[in-house]
Amino acid sequence: MSSLEEPLGLDKLPSMSTIDRIQRFSSSACRPRVDNLGMGNCWIEGRSCSTSNSCNEDKEEYTAETFPWRRQTRDLSRGDSFSQNTMTMGRNSMKFGIVDNSFYASDYHYSPKSNNKNIQDMTYKYMKGIPKFVKIVEVGPRDGLQNEKNIVPTDVKIELIRRLASSGLSVIEATSFVSPKWVPQLADAKDVMQAVHNLGGIRLPVLTPNLKGFEAAIAAGAREVAVFASASESFSKSNINCSIEESLARYRAVTHAAKELSIPVRGYVSCVVGCPVEGPIPPSKVAYVAKELYDMGCFEISLGDTIGVGTPGTVVPMLLAVMAVVPVEKLAVHFHDTYGQSLPNILVSLQMGISAVDSSVAGLGGCPYAKGASGNVATEDVVYMLNGLGVKTNVDLGKLMSAGDFIGKHLGRPSGSKTAVAFGRVTADASKI
Repeated sequence: MSSLEEPLGLDKLPSMSTIDRIQRFSSSACRPRVDNLGMGNCWIEGRSCSTSNSCNEDKEEYTAETFPWRRQTRDLSRGDSFSQNTMTMGRNSMKFGIVDNSFYASDYHYSPKSNNKNIQDMTYKYMKGIPKFVKIVEVGPRDGLQNEKNIVPTDVKIELIRRLASSGLSVIEATSFVSPKWVPQLADAKDVMQAVHNLGGIRLPVLTPNLKGFEAAIAAGAREVAVFASASESFSKSNINCSIEESLARYRAVTHAAKELSIPVRGYVSCVVGCPVEGPIPPSKVAYVAKELYDMGCFEISLGDTIGVGTPGTVVPMLLAVMAVVPVEKLAVHFHDTYGQSLPNILVSLQMGISAVDSSVAGLGGCPYAKGASGNVATEDVVYMLNGLGVKTNVDLGKLMSAGDFIGKHLGRPSGSKTAVAFGRVTADASKI
């Protein structure tokens, strides 16, 4: 779907609908070719392009006649260095986030070639590990809504899942079969699961903390489950009322029962960077729990920064430790955005070979047992970034933002997605033109 790579915030906007602008920057647009990064070359389904973001055959589409506001933007920026770096400069003026100032020196033309080998090598270094496709695991209906103060009606949860599915998301964590005593917000798990389990082509895993929860989930129609352990002893006791080793024993029983029914099991590790009680968590502890879950049969291990304290500097050593004992293709990352570090943490994870990312529509979430944990990284923001990197997700950003708007209205608050908020402002400004 949409790439939305173009910076937003012009005083003058094109006379096209928001959806048209979204579709213009399709996620099927050019992806940088590894052997020519930094040279302005890229590929799209076998076609060669003359710039990093635009195909030759589309060149005439982006002329001054098509976008009459472009000349005005260029003229305004000539006298304002700040504007040069912040105003929209069109697809052809950006190369991996580096402003091509030659756009302002000539009338809509610039050199697509770069002879600076250092820049080329640096670009290759930072882009080579990023996968071509990233699977997004939407956790909003479960991890997002479990922390709400007010109970969300069952029909709203069901409609949210259906809207998320229609956006192209293929994996949506639907609910959790936990005791209503501990998480009353998800007491309707059975009703939700029975209403959505037949959605075609969609995986709908549910969280099951023990064998009893697993059996209830299967009875409600679940065909995939998840278990969760912590890398922090203190958090394990406060969250699921048992030690790490006791929790792993529970999950061995769950994975054994799941194997007999051919039910896939996903594993979560919480507090992979820090704990609200213990503070920093050694990477070796994370690696131990991740390997235990993998060895008992979990097909994928999601590494969660539960309280959002991680930075690339702490995420990298944690990933290195886990990757030493679990294959990288079996790993996913799950970041909360408490300190605004989720996107850089996801980016560095992609560079290390991770190709599965958990996120929550509208940035919903938190953890009832982790003081200070803010919402998950917003799915809209993740998709926006991935589109800008040329990474496919098969997610329609417009429909995704619509789903976020839907749940936001029911919760009575604005979206936690910066992308959705920015597009809301753009749409409002466009309506005034």
